[in-house]
Amino acid sequence: MKGQISTELLVIVALVLLIFIPLLVLVYFKANEANDQIAAYQAELSVSRIASLANSVGSLGTNTSVITDVFIPPNTVLLQTQTSAGARASEISLTMETPQGHTTPVVEIIKYPVSEPGVLADSSNAGGWIRVRISSEYEGNVAKVKIEKVG
Repeated sequence: MKGQISTELLVIVALVLLIFIPLLVLVYFKANEANDQIAAYQAELSVSRIASLANSVGSLGTNTSVITDVFIPPNTVLLQTQTSAGARASEISLTMETPQGHTTPVVEIIKYPVSEPGVLADSSNAGGWIRVRISSEYEGNVAKVKIEKVG
């Protein structure tokens, strides 16, 4: 009688494990997918915040400045500003590393040219906060925005 009870118990435990182990694996993969999606939203928010503040500072006129803290999502490869030669606008882009490789950068347009385009953050800043100063200046009859990492 005792042997039959322990055998039944082993069969029940085996069936429970047979159901729960695949479920745990599925939850693990879904959690990784959710983390990737959250990082993508954080990237969009960071780029959008800097572009929005740069457009606001540019509209407010010369000698206007604002300092903001921006979260750089994990797996960030590069956060940079770019200006084409002779262009009256600029762009800010953030590229992230995904399990499939580099993603298409998240890009926002800044209505004003950036006076010193370059890299604001790279993989060494990924998963942390950076402080950014955005200021407006007047150079050669053109209003320009300066975006720089502070501290």
